[in-house]
Amino acid sequence: MREQGERSWTRRSALILFACMPLAISGGASATAGGGAAGCGDAATLSAAQKSMRKSLGFKAPSPDAAKRCALCTFFTPGGNGCGQCALLSGSVVPVEGVCDSWAKKG
Repeated sequence: MREQGERSWTRRSALILFACMPLAISGGASATAGGGAAGCGDAATLSAAQKSMRKSLGFKAPSPDAAKRCALCTFFTPGGNGCGQCALLSGSVVPVEGVCDSWAKKG
């Protein structure tokens, strides 16, 4: 029997949590994105959730294929400081370096 206030995880609650995670992560990522290109997606500045997201999406830097990199992806939005934002990775990335398994050519 559960104690009052104890929470049990259901599939639905887990899905809601994961659906909201990018919103929470993007707030923290935008706060660290102001450091210029040197701080773009630097593993030392990423939260555990951001690292986990990058791992689950198969993010690689540098990209093994020059034709497939963040700057050429539909999910990438360029920034003014040499960085850019990825809608899937929920954070700052260096546009000419990385790629993930969900890369999609800008159309």
